[in-house]
Amino acid sequence: MSWSIVAAGLRRGFLQPGSSGTWHAFWRGDRPRVVAMGANGEIAPLYNSHFRQASCVAFIFLLVTLGSIAWGQNLLEQVMVRHVKDMISAEIRARQGLGDRDGTQQLARQLGQSEATPRRERAAAVQAADGTLAYGMPELLSTDMCAPGAHACSGWLRASLDSDQGMREWLGYAYTLPQGGRYVVAYDILPMLNRIYPVPLVVGLSVFTALLMSLGVGMYSSFDATKRINRIRQAMARFARGETDSRVGVLGRHDEFDQLGKDVNTALERIDFLMEEVRNAANHIAHELRTPLTRLQQRLSNVAEAAQGSTATSGEVALAEEEIRHIQYLFRTVMRISEIETGRCHHESSPIDAQAMLADLNDYYGVLAEERHLTMHLRIEEPLHLVGDRPLLFQAMVNLVENAIKYAPEGSAVTLLARERADAVELGVADEGPGIDTNQRGQAVQRFRRLARDRAIAGHGLGLPLVQAVAGLHGGSLVLADNDLPRLHESGPTRTRGLLALLHLPQAPAAH
Repeated sequence: MSWSIVAAGLRRGFLQPGSSGTWHAFWRGDRPRVVAMGANGEIAPLYNSHFRQASCVAFIFLLVTLGSIAWGQNLLEQVMVRHVKDMISAEIRARQGLGDRDGTQQLARQLGQSEATPRRERAAAVQAADGTLAYGMPELLSTDMCAPGAHACSGWLRASLDSDQGMREWLGYAYTLPQGGRYVVAYDILPMLNRIYPVPLVVGLSVFTALLMSLGVGMYSSFDATKRINRIRQAMARFARGETDSRVGVLGRHDEFDQLGKDVNTALERIDFLMEEVRNAANHIAHELRTPLTRLQQRLSNVAEAAQGSTATSGEVALAEEEIRHIQYLFRTVMRISEIETGRCHHESSPIDAQAMLADLNDYYGVLAEERHLTMHLRIEEPLHLVGDRPLLFQAMVNLVENAIKYAPEGSAVTLLARERADAVELGVADEGPGIDTNQRGQAVQRFRRLARDRAIAGHGLGLPLVQAVAGLHGGSLVLADNDLPRLHESGPTRTRGLLALLHLPQAPAAH
């Protein structure tokens, strides 16, 4: 069992809820990881679900408040207009009797006496039956005061007029007198409107300030929540790298994050305990069987020496010894993979000369390749900045070279590769064999799993799993792909798909 698989499963179980629907996904913050993560893989604060929800609530509150401000302003204006209309209606009712008894001119004289001091916000006008102005402000009798398309300019009037005293917005009533004239009373409501306009502006400014404060609080809470979530993710990432004592720090706030941290720590402790039990069981089994197998092999060697005269007996004993060596090899390899995966093997990081390492591989396996009628090539891009454990990486490359030589057809080429790609270094081996289908590459890196077509070829199914464990220990990965490298020679058999096996490793900083 791989630690990375266990930790990945934990992350999916604890930290990745399901999503359904675009709006619900946005509300909960269920976004693709490539969007939500920063450059170092941590959750970005602005993509935190708490900040998203606070932003959504603030936005909805803003819309509701803006609607309320508009509605409130309209309500204030309607109340003011209703009040002005009530005053005008009361004045018209008071003047009706005077118009009936004394006529238009008498009404004009009475208005002149009662309104000796003009008021800027109020105006009145009396129009005689022949259309002449008997009293008051002429502009109240202009056609601009009438509603568009009206046949008779009477009833409630409202218009904005530009005069010598500036722009005015008149709200008035035109009453038709019994003698055929008109009596118009109007108020300039523009100053009143100007007084109520600042009210929604002040309210809007207050709401905007409150929204900014709420977003600030949401941002602070988002940073705090993101920091604590990232602590959990970092602890699990360390656990996945083999630091089995890694745990989540609990701050003692007794909130949901502390509870989540405790649950994660409980799960990690349980996994660590189970893995330790499995590891101890495997070690005990290997240790208990190693000595009996060694003794059995020694006894078989003694039997073989004693039965040198019997060809049949010597052959059977030799086969038995070979089987024992095979079992011992499997035990060593499986234990080695487990040690590498858990990081408990001895390893030291140091600068590595990739060119020299591939040259050593070429020297060691060049003879074997010639015996199989294969040609080996080096394809190295310089300079390469690689840091890692050279023995482990060399062992991984040995496994890849042996696989390539095993499956490459006679007369073909095997290429040892070292190149830079963005922020990574790739070490690999390419052959011109049958390759591996895309849907079978996951199976190829599992322990003891071999492809059906390879059952006739000697092997144990542990080579690629060991390479993958070495890559994981160095923070990289094993990549299997079709061989797309250009051929270095035109002779030889027709090239098949081939396999390109690459160790994708982080690049070390360049030396200054």
